[in-house]
Amino acid sequence: MLRHLPTGLDTRPLTMADVPAGARLVGACEQHFVGEIFIDEGDVTAMWTAPGVDLSTDSVGVFEGDALVAGAIMDDRRFVVAEVLPSHFGRGIGTALIEWIDAHARDKGLPIAEQEIASTDTVGAALLEVSGYTRTHDDCVLRLDEGAEIRRHQLPADVTIGGFEEADAPEVHRVISEAFAEWQVVPPRGYDDWRAVVIDRAGANPSHSRVARAGGEVVGAAIVLDSAGATWVPQLAVRADRRRQGIAQELLAEAFEAGRQRGNATGELATSALTGALALYQGLGMRIVAEFHTWEKAYQP
Repeated sequence: MLRHLPTGLDTRPLTMADVPAGARLVGACEQHFVGEIFIDEGDVTAMWTAPGVDLSTDSVGVFEGDALVAGAIMDDRRFVVAEVLPSHFGRGIGTALIEWIDAHARDKGLPIAEQEIASTDTVGAALLEVSGYTRTHDDCVLRLDEGAEIRRHQLPADVTIGGFEEADAPEVHRVISEAFAEWQVVPPRGYDDWRAVVIDRAGANPSHSRVARAGGEVVGAAIVLDSAGATWVPQLAVRADRRRQGIAQELLAEAFEAGRQRGNATGELATSALTGALALYQGLGMRIVAEFHTWEKAYQP
């Protein structure tokens, strides 16, 4: 499956039995470049079972004996995750993975492939650049530290915040999709795919998510996942006509407060520079704990 690999390494498609090893591989790279681990097995499971991913064709694992030392996976929306175990840097494995990514992206008919790497990964950045990738935007992970003040905001008189209910799902999806479509290049996932990735993913408890309502309509939502002692918010959105009213701030405050009551010491989220929301989160007392760069490569039709 991969050309030009060092002697002693074998390849095959990844399988769901490789999820623990996949989490360890990505975690080792996060630890090396960022200083801590954010990913867990639930994240890997969600990624590998997402609509548009067929592990038998859309993934490759590099093994040294039984140990997974590198791998790549690609969905049908142009997103790629490719990692090499830090102990195996400098052996040409990353170059071989990029060759596989290029060939597979063309086979799938993707116009663009997109990868995200840590801002400290200068070698990876140089490899992507020489392989025809262009750096497009930055992303970061922010954290509200253990014991930090949870800053509240007075809501408009007609807005209430409560737990997620099944009947809310279509409206929550609509609010999130419309908000994300304002800055994402790739169209948001349809309702069924969104449910599979966000609401119904392994380990998720939808009741932890928070929903803002006004006049019987959903005007905002914070999707919540518990991950290794942290309250993680993968999606936060407020309807365009109800922004700048403190609703997003209060959604986060309620999500983080409830998370602390469940035993989660910290509150975390990731944001793209394309959203323009970084100042909002920093104004809530959150601090940047990891920075990433997104790189893209365009392919000719």
